[in-house]
Amino acid sequence: MTPESIFDMMLQGPVICVTCSEDGGKIATGDRNGRLTLADRSGNQNWEKEVDEGIHGLAILGSGNKVVCGGKDCKLRMFNSLGNVEWEQTIGKSIWSMSVDPDGQFIVVGTGDSISLYTESGLQLWEHITNRAMVGVSISRNGSLVVGCGDEFLYGLDGDGGLLWEKQRSDSLWDVSVGNDGETIFVGGWDCNVQCLDKHGNDSWNFTTGGYVRAVVPLHNGGVLAGSHDGNVYHLSSSGELLEKFEAEGEVTCVGTSKQMDLAVAGFGNRIRGFRMNPMARPIAIKDSSERGPIEKTPLQNENRESVEEFEPMFGVGMFDEPIPDTTGILSSGSESISRSPVTNSHYNENNYRTEGGEFREFASKIKKGDVKNYLRLGNAAWIEKRLERAEEHYKRATEVDPEEPRAWHNLAICNYHLALKRNPENLEGAVKSAYGPLKMAKEKGGLDYKSADDTLAYLASQLGLIEEDAD
Repeated sequence: MTPESIFDMMLQGPVICVTCSEDGGKIATGDRNGRLTLADRSGNQNWEKEVDEGIHGLAILGSGNKVVCGGKDCKLRMFNSLGNVEWEQTIGKSIWSMSVDPDGQFIVVGTGDSISLYTESGLQLWEHITNRAMVGVSISRNGSLVVGCGDEFLYGLDGDGGLLWEKQRSDSLWDVSVGNDGETIFVGGWDCNVQCLDKHGNDSWNFTTGGYVRAVVPLHNGGVLAGSHDGNVYHLSSSGELLEKFEAEGEVTCVGTSKQMDLAVAGFGNRIRGFRMNPMARPIAIKDSSERGPIEKTPLQNENRESVEEFEPMFGVGMFDEPIPDTTGILSSGSESISRSPVTNSHYNENNYRTEGGEFREFASKIKKGDVKNYLRLGNAAWIEKRLERAEEHYKRATEVDPEEPRAWHNLAICNYHLALKRNPENLEGAVKSAYGPLKMAKEKGGLDYKSADDTLAYLASQLGLIEEDAD
């Protein structure tokens, strides 16, 4: 049975961040359009403010008498209970993430290349340069441990900004949080797992969801609340057991909770929804598809299927509309080769694929230099395995082998787009720009009859709120 929904609130822009006061009586949200909203537990709006650009960091101090936020306008602002600006600090860099310690004494800020610590009054104490965008930051009580994540790297800093450790994880991370006592760290990212680490950054346990994990928030009892792009919010115990699962109606981008753990709030699309939590919840059995294994690759393993086949999108459960590679006429590895031009660039070394990646083993017996279809097949197989970097290499090689093949350019554009989002999930404009060049080539090579390029262009234009002609 789905836990009870307390409120459902519509906002004007896509929700990026949400936070709750300790008692759950106040809920603040920030959206991509730069709108800050404070509401009560029933979803009734108290006040709304326009900030210059998108809000990427947000926290409520104490019972809700103060709200601090930061975003791409390079400013950190503190609002009072009436929505008036109490102070404003220009930090000179776009803010990618933000967190406040449980006592409300310190504000940690993640920028495009650093982690910084500020006092409650906006005075900067220190800055640690990371040279990559910090999409998630968190701080323990009294600031004894500060953590941040960007790309696949995780950083642990002491209260003075000194580097305690730096870890490289297996895939890109999208959020990190540290428990109140500084003994436990939670991370979420591209690999669909909620991961628990000790204070030194070593693995303790992980819980697999059905989509990539965008948000993790520590609970007062040592557990964690996590939001996944499979459309669910997971309430997990301190040992990684599933206690409750709340169903949203879209990809969850942010979550918040009260100190009493009686309220869970999820942001998805242009909505936030509140759920009634059970602080005394007991572990429940995991029965089905939420905790999935790797995506099945049966379309690529069947040698006899010549027709166009559909495979599950990379993002997991078939509920998302992101563009995916064009597999028309490619999925069957037994189809006729159509080599059009010789190999002209030797930097792409097939020997690199002798021992790495299931996609090479799929087609090793079929590979021929100069056969663009084989490189498209390899790219498609790597895509299904969520190996975006490898897929990008195969599609790039396909454009070199046959520059007139529109599918190669189209699929390279798709990889560029998703890789950019994987590295910086909120830099939508940058992701679209990274796809535009090869997508323009796909449209040019494919002509009026190549509809995949048109559909993808329309999608990217819609993501930026543009009309399709602007994308052209």
